[in-house]
Formats: sequence, C-alpha cells, structure tokens
Amino acid sequence: MSDDSNNNAIAQVSDGPEYRVLANLFGLLLGLSGLLAGTMVREGSVDYWQHDLVPLLILLVTGRGLLKSSMDLLRESMIYAEKKHMVDAFLKKQAEVLTPEPGEMARLATKPHYSEEEVLEAVSKRIEQQRKSKEAS
Repeated sequence: MSDDSNNNAIAQVSDGPEYRVLANLFGLLLGLSGLLAGTMVREGSVDYWQHDLVPLLILLVTGRGLLKSSMDLLRESMIYAEKKHMVDAFLKKQAEVLTPEPGEMARLATKPHYSEEEVLEAVSKRIEQQRKSKEAS
C-alpha cells in the first residue's frame, strides 16, 4: 500500500475551544479519580497531600485549563452570535432590495413568430442593402 492511504486514514482534530474544554474536563475527571483513590481520602486527612501530589497537580493544571478554555469558548460563542446577527440583518436587507413588489414584476416580451415568407423577405432585403452599400463604396 502507498503512504497516501495511510495519511488519509489519520483523523484530523480541530483546535477549537470546545475540544479544549472537553479535554480539560477529561483531565479534571482523571485528577479527581486519582484523589478519590489516593491516600488523603483513604486516611481521611490532608496531612498526606505529599502522597497525592501527582493527582493534585493534574487537578490544578486541568482546572486552570478548563477555566481558561471555558472563557475562550464563551467569548467565541458571543462573537459568533454577534456575527450571525449581522449576517442575518444583511441578508434580510438584500432580500428586501432584490425582491420586487408583486405588481412591479417585469414581464418579458413575447418572442415574435415569423413565417417563412417574412424571413425570406427580410434576408433578401438585407442582401440587397449590402450590395448597394458595396457598390456605393
């Protein structure tokens, strides 16, 4: 197999704030599960915090990341809503400009139907006019 098929099989993950919120939430859950299974909860004392240092650090780092990414998500969703409102207003204005009133609809002219005799007469007149203009030149 070629490398192109392998490259197509790799999933691309977006760097959007909603994915960062979910990733930080998952990390926060891992930190909490580590604390619940740790020595501090089992012994019922905060004096054993040194034994649970890794889950505490995971909890702190992912908690900070969760707050930061939540704020980013909130900011982007507000900006998205504002831009969507602006686009909707613009499209509504364009629809009003482009849509004429029902009475103002332009009517297309009907296509004239010529008989064969009329066509032949018009062509012969045109040919005669071209001959006369060439002779005059």
